[in-house]
Amino acid sequence: MGLTLHYRLTAPEGCSARHAAALVRRLHAIARDWLAQGRVLAVDDIMTDRTFLDRFGTAWRTLPHPADPETSVGVPIRPVAGWIFPVDFGADCEWFWLGLCRYPATVVVGGRNRATRLGERWQFAHSCKTQYASLRGWENFVRCHVGAVELLGEWRRLGGRAKIDDEGGYWPRRDLAALRQRLDQMNGIVAALAGAMKDATEGEGGAPVQAPIFAHPQFERLEAEGAADRAANLAAAAKIIAALPRNRDRTRGDQPKTGD
Repeated sequence: MGLTLHYRLTAPEGCSARHAAALVRRLHAIARDWLAQGRVLAVDDIMTDRTFLDRFGTAWRTLPHPADPETSVGVPIRPVAGWIFPVDFGADCEWFWLGLCRYPATVVVGGRNRATRLGERWQFAHSCKTQYASLRGWENFVRCHVGAVELLGEWRRLGGRAKIDDEGGYWPRRDLAALRQRLDQMNGIVAALAGAMKDATEGEGGAPVQAPIFAHPQFERLEAEGAADRAANLAAAAKIIAALPRNRDRTRGDQPKTGD
């Protein structure tokens, strides 16, 4: 849960593997220039290793369940090949992954071949949660969120296509006021929910709730504003959480979390 930037990169129609690799290298060079200018904190090397491609390049498709056509199942579609690399825009922002991959035309589900509907074009889809960059202030958040959108713009200038779904409302109008409003709204929602969960679980002697939003310097204000807007829903959620069975002997690694 958290304000996130979703995006899909695609190469030009009929792009060869050699051309696709060259496009990724050019985008990587631009990111390296940004690093030299201080616009990003880090840029890793381009990765082609199967471990990284499977972890960060796998696409997902919802397909009919092989044993029950009335239900669906999420199926991982691992890339056949690709070039990907991450960019670190700032503290408490997720790493921003970029690149291109090619995927198989079919995948085996329950012993049957199913079309992946990914086509033959080189592409790459990912997301980057930027919300918690605001724990370090508005400027750090803007650096991360707006910077990510601008780097996707560089991909367009190289001749590729970039589809952006911006939960922050900044894109496509580049509206900073809308972004600020959406960020405050999301921080309020998460703070209020985290506070309600904390009260519901710890009040009964349960394990402490962990959430990044607790580190926000204005957490109390955000919690109060979020609770004021959604008091009824939060009260209902707290009752549900309080009624859930809990193991009071949980280890630290099993403590409940929210807002991840």
